[in-house]
Amino acid sequence: MNLEFKKGSEINLVTITRITYDDLNDLSNLYEQLLGKKTNLQKFKDKFTLINSNKNYILIGAKDGDNNLVGSLLGIICQDLGGECKPFMVVENVIVKNNCRRMGIGKTLMTFIENFARKKDCYFTMLVSAFKRKDAHKFYESIGYNNDVVKGFKKYL
Repeated sequence: MNLEFKKGSEINLVTITRITYDDLNDLSNLYEQLLGKKTNLQKFKDKFTLINSNKNYILIGAKDGDNNLVGSLLGIICQDLGGECKPFMVVENVIVKNNCRRMGIGKTLMTFIENFARKKDCYFTMLVSAFKRKDAHKFYESIGYNNDVVKGFKKYL
């Protein structure tokens, strides 16, 4: 999937692709921006290998015209035993590089993953977002996510 976006006075092209092993250093930098702390690169690479081999995971990235990684997200297909027993998708680690926000990249990533989920017969997508990330909450609401239908809880182990 390609998207043209305006950065300053330039028109740039963004391509949505699966993350590869060659993207991991750039992805680690994006996660540092998201989480505010460095990632253990060896564990990161080991976990990527595991995720990449599991058909229920899809890790995608947005790359600019210079092939720089400017955004990413992780989709996880979960099986469900309720109702029609259709799967659903959890979306995690949505991040767009600070200087590339408000250009449609996040929306394009989310549209891509939602279309992928539809093709896999998922009946909804869901995500959680840190309470303090108010701008992210506005973004999710602007693309149709509703925080009135569920209340999320998290417990660190």
